[in-house]
Formats: sequence, C-alpha cells, structure tokens
Amino acid sequence: MFGFFVFIFAVYAVFNLYVIRKLMKSLPQRPSLLKSAVLAVFIFLFAAFPLAMLLRNLLPLPVLKALYMPGTFWLAVMMYLLVYLVVTDILFLLLRLFGAIPKNSRAKWSSVRVSIGVVFIAGLLIYGYWNFTHPVVVERVIEIDKPAGKFSELKVVAVSDLHLGANIDRARLTKYVDLINAQNPDIVLIAGDIVDNSARPLNEERMEEEINRINAHLGVYFCLGNHEYLSGIEESLDFLKKTKMHLLIDDNVLIDSSLYVIGRDDSKLNPDRKTLQELVAAANLDLPLILLDHEPYGLEEAAQCGIDLQISGHTHNGQIWPGNLIAAAIFELPYGFAKKGSTNYCVSSGLGLWGPMLRIGTQSEIVVIRLKFKN
Repeated sequence: MFGFFVFIFAVYAVFNLYVIRKLMKSLPQRPSLLKSAVLAVFIFLFAAFPLAMLLRNLLPLPVLKALYMPGTFWLAVMMYLLVYLVVTDILFLLLRLFGAIPKNSRAKWSSVRVSIGVVFIAGLLIYGYWNFTHPVVVERVIEIDKPAGKFSELKVVAVSDLHLGANIDRARLTKYVDLINAQNPDIVLIAGDIVDNSARPLNEERMEEEINRINAHLGVYFCLGNHEYLSGIEESLDFLKKTKMHLLIDDNVLIDSSLYVIGRDDSKLNPDRKTLQELVAAANLDLPLILLDHEPYGLEEAAQCGIDLQISGHTHNGQIWPGNLIAAAIFELPYGFAKKGSTNYCVSSGLGLWGPMLRIGTQSEIVVIRLKFKN
C-alpha cells in the first residue's frame, strides 16, 4: 500500500511539473514579481492536498480547510490544464511541421494558448462549483408487486455519498438536511460514505446535531461505505453511534411488520461480509425487501435473492467529466435506474462528493422514490 501511494504521488508530481513548466514559459522570461508570485502559488497548491491528507487528524480544523479546499480544487485545475496543454502541444507540433507558425512567433503562441486555456478552465470551474452547490431532486415512481402490510405507498428519500468533512462542513450539511426534510419523507435511506476522510471534523463541528434533525416517521437507515473504513472504521462508528440513525452492517430490520430494509457491509474493504443469500434467509420473502449496498457491483445477486429495490451510490457518476465515461466503463449501472426481473435498481450520483467541490457533466442529488405496493 505504501508503494502504491508513493507511485501515485510521483505521477502527481510529474504532471504538476509539466503544467507549471508550461505556465512559467508563457510568462515574460525576465525575472519579475509576477513569475515569483505564480511560482509561490503553484508550490502552495501542489503541496496543499498531500499535506491535508497526511495531517488530516493533526492540523487545527481551520488550517485543514485552508489546505484541503484549494488543494482539491487544484486537482481538477491540474487535470484539465494537463489535457489542454498536451492537446495544444500536439497541435503546435503539427503546425510547426507544416510551417504554419514562424519561429519568431512561438513565444506569442505559447502565451496566447495558455491565456485561452486559463480563461476557459476558469469558466468551467465556476460552472462546476455552481452546479455542485445547487443539488437537484430526482423523482421516481416504483411499483413493487407485493403487499406491504398497512402501507399501500411510501415516500422514500434515498441519499448517498455525503462525504462530510473538511469541504462539506456543518453549514453545508444544514442545507442538505433542510432539502431532505422539505420532501416530507416517510423513510430516509442512506447508502454509505457519510464520512469523507476523517471523522474529526464531524466531531469538532458536532454534525450529529444536524443529522438528528432529519425528520422521517419511519426512521433513517444507512449502511457503511468504503470511506467509513478509509477514515478509520472505529472513529467513524464512534461518530455514527452519536446519531439517531439506524446502522445496518450485514443486518436487516423489519419495519412495522410491513417491509424489510437490509444493509450490507462494504464489499471492497470487508471481503468477508455475509452473502446476500444469508441476509435474506430469515426474512419473509412475501414482504418487500429493500437493500442498501454502497458499491453497485454484482447486480444480478440482488435479483437472484428476491430483492425488490436496491439503492447504491459510490460512483458519483464520475463527478467531473470525463469521469462519467470511466464510471460507465467500470460499472454495469454507473448511474440511474434499471430493472432485472422483479428487482429495481437505483444508483445515485450522490449528494456530496470527494475532493474538488465541482460537478461537471454530473449532478449532486437526492432521489425521492414513491414506492407503490400491491393491494
């Protein structure tokens, strides 16, 4: 694992070196205050994210936020600049080969192309931030061909990937809770990744007080995601136990003798989790079965076990383009709704996100599902 992170950091450093070299070459070549300022800002942005991750449990929270937010934004800026500069480098090379760019205008070409790229990417980031800060409500009606005791219909609010921490803090969580409560849900189901990188910001800002404002008369139920483990599973559980939510770790609960909610453990970080067949063995299969499973792998398993609705997250639908294309190549259902036999699937792009607070080509969302049952 240590070797893997060293490799990732080395790649990150090489990409940064390429980008800053191109940026510095586009500036006037004589020493100047501007060049010194650009270099100083770059060094800060380059170091901010690694420092925030390494020292996330040690730094005072205001310092952590001051590093994490710009550091994660730089990840997106660097990615888009890298792609733009590589593409324009290739274009520049082709134009030089065909004599379309005189030698004496190469410096001007470099400045112009960097200026165009910076302006375009700045606009893209402004849009991406606005998009992230305006989550949408996705509505869906799903019919289940089973009776559900005294319920003929339920309003479910499905949420995933809150990623509460240094970026998504208590102030933003307050807005999320208000949005959830505005839907007047009967039940709220959260499909993992409530914690982002560390439980410490959640404890210091007492975020359990906001989570406990979620109002649903049948309760709030959630399963673990991979980030609860990556943040330190014991610390995550200590925080989550301070809330009024019902944690389901390879467990199920019968609600009002009418329907089951089943919560699976995370598939990647607990390879010894129970099989779904084991989890449904004690359930009454004549009643509706709702499954919370953070990572949407192996969808056919839910269909084989008689699950009526599976709710997942994890993918973020790629979060920022072209991540959605990568997610589509990895997951059978990276986002949206599907049905196999009598099993319905909902994979949400998530309300929060990891890293840069940007949504480009995707959206932050909650999903409101009107479940209709057989009379």
